[in-house]
Amino acid sequence: MFTTTAEVDDDTLFVVRPHWKHLVRPALTLFASVAATGFLAALTPPDAGRGWVQPAVLLAGLVALVRWSAVPWLAWLGTLYSVAADRLTVRTGTLTREIRVVPFARVEDVLIEHESLVDRVLGAGTVVLVPVGDREQLELPGLPHVVRLQSELLVLVERAAAGRKKHVAPPDPEPL
Repeated sequence: MFTTTAEVDDDTLFVVRPHWKHLVRPALTLFASVAATGFLAALTPPDAGRGWVQPAVLLAGLVALVRWSAVPWLAWLGTLYSVAADRLTVRTGTLTREIRVVPFARVEDVLIEHESLVDRVLGAGTVVLVPVGDREQLELPGLPHVVRLQSELLVLVERAAAGRKKHVAPPDPEPL
């Protein structure tokens, strides 16, 4: 279910990438743009418009291929959620890297949301980490196996909460 990679720390329990469903549209776009570009380039005579039309069609096809196929694939590839015993690390980005570390001691609850029936069938969904206090919730959209992921994260959050209760400072003495 969950994999480990060399990119994460030694104390990592498991690593999750976004669900593969995010790659369906880029894959279909890849095939459609290659087919459309090839078809339009074949229809265009090489001497039409003094030879600039066919390279323009090929360039437009390449731009469409990069924009709607390669960029989403790289975004998927650059997103990584690694879970250690005491924290969740969110890594995003391919050219520039953003890393966010969320200690489980600061998380109160873990919720899941399915956005559609397709998400429920595929077992995908959004994991929402509810922080202790008035902080903003952290949403991790489009993750696979969200029900199992939620149960594993809840165990880690409960362990962190138990540790948090053990280390509570003694109350201040009452004034005289």
